Amino acid sequence: MSLRLTLAASALLAVATPVFAQQAPAAPPAPPAAAAAPAPTPAPTPEQTALMTRMQAAGEALEAAMEELEPQAEEIRDDAALSDADKETRIRALIAGKQPVIDEFTSALQGVVLMRAAAEGASPEEAAQTATMISGMVSGQIAQGLITGEDPDGETGGGE
Repeated sequence: MSLRLTLAASALLAVATPVFAQQAPAAPPAPPAAAAAPAPTPAPTPEQTALMTRMQAAGEALEAAMEELEPQAEEIRDDAALSDADKETRIRALIAGKQPVIDEFTSALQGVVLMRAAAEGASPEEAAQTATMISGMVSGQIAQGLITGEDPDGETGGGE
């Protein structure tokens, strides 16, 4: 699995997983008759649609940036003339060049998390805390993957 796919999966998990389930009271189970009739899904609001469109565009931009960064980072990792510290410094410089793209993806993802949290009844403090954690997680995964050549699931060399 490539780092891009890992990041996409992480984003999906962050959006799809009820982050606040541990803190919210458990709802009583629905009676069997009610379970047979699915509740109608409300149409997304214009704000939700705009946020999801932004998230998709940011994800595509991040994917393009990662496609550019991965071979450059691999070339640096393979350079036997460089120390590990020099390799890390150079790869972090590559990442810094793409920081606006990473920041836009992170910001869009934070917006989705805040929207989901509000829909699930989380307090503003809980929502903000979770959204803040997203930035560090995304940046950390990108840096770790490019510096070590490993995906978070342990595959090396991009896994492709």
